[in-house]
Amino acid sequence: MRKLNFLFAIFAFVSFHAQTISGTVLSKEDNTPIPYAKIGIMNEGSGIQADENGKFQIQLDNVSKDKELIVSVPGYKQFRSSVEDFAKQNPYIIYLYEKVTNIQEVVLVPNNYKDKNLGVNSKSKSVMFTPNIEKGNSVVEETAVEFSSSKKLKITKININFSRFEATTPIKVRYTIYDEKDGKPNNLILNKDIIATIDKDNLDNSTFSVDVSNEKIWLQGKFFVGIQFIGQSDGKVALSGALFRSGYYRSFYGNWEKIGLAAPAINIDVKVKK
Repeated sequence: MRKLNFLFAIFAFVSFHAQTISGTVLSKEDNTPIPYAKIGIMNEGSGIQADENGKFQIQLDNVSKDKELIVSVPGYKQFRSSVEDFAKQNPYIIYLYEKVTNIQEVVLVPNNYKDKNLGVNSKSKSVMFTPNIEKGNSVVEETAVEFSSSKKLKITKININFSRFEATTPIKVRYTIYDEKDGKPNNLILNKDIIATIDKDNLDNSTFSVDVSNEKIWLQGKFFVGIQFIGQSDGKVALSGALFRSGYYRSFYGNWEKIGLAAPAINIDVKVKK
């Protein structure tokens, strides 16, 4: 009997540490799939990204059971679970609850605002950032640029400048906006996921722009605008960069790290108070 108990303990240990959890990320409100949600381990650069139908498979090999698994999508409350509890269900349906946000209506009087472009607008072909788009949903890299405004502003467009764009299929990109804490990106402040599809025909002088004027993104003080390439592609893509600017990087829900002395060419069109 003691031998059987010992064998059972070994089996349970191996099963947990070699476990692959499959599942789907759904909206609790209407039971619809949430595409491209990041499922990862808090403060670690590992995880997986759901596909366009919200489906995922995550390996929990060598992940400590007391670590915290997290899913964070703009417009929804965060999902958090210990790895131990998460691994008890397979398949696992992750339900995300919509976040209720009261946005104060701001009347934009044209005469009181002026148009500006802020951020990194370099079109350099010598300073470049090359995203890892060959490994698809198993690698989720996010890059962000710091902004600051003493006056209230509204973001109308987010622009990224490419030094190289050679892709046979369109590439998807997710946009993120964070507030600031201790000089680094902190909390997501978007009220919905913003995902765009880019191909060569969308580029204007090597720049891709997404119109966010209807999203009511009002900001003041320090904040960060980030991008994350989604899915897999065999294309060759690189963003222009600029030296002596503040850029930040992380993988999944790992810690944000400063990118040396350069930043990718992410810039924004805004309407700012005169």
